[in-house]
Amino acid sequence: MEYLIAFSSFYKAIYAQEKLQERQIRVTLKKLPPELIKSCGYALYLRTDSIQSALSILDAAGVVSKGVFLIDTSQGRTNYRRIA
Repeated sequence: MEYLIAFSSFYKAIYAQEKLQERQIRVTLKKLPPELIKSCGYALYLRTDSIQSALSILDAAGVVSKGVFLIDTSQGRTNYRRIA
C-alpha cells in the first residue's frame, strides 16, 4: 500500500526522512498536494505493508506529522484518505 505522511515544513520532512532511512525504510520527499492541506508543506511517500512501523520510528524520534494519508489510485484518479 502507498502512504503519504504530511509535514508543515521542509526541515521536519527532511529530518523524518533521515530517521526512516536510518532504519532502511525507503521514502521519497515531495511537495504536499494542495488539496490536502491549505498551507505549503512537504510529504514523505512510502510503500509498505505496515505504516505502523514507520509511525513508531517517527514517534520515538519525536517527529510530529500534520497527517497520514492512504493513497488510492483506482479508477484513474488519486484519492487521499486520512488515517491518522
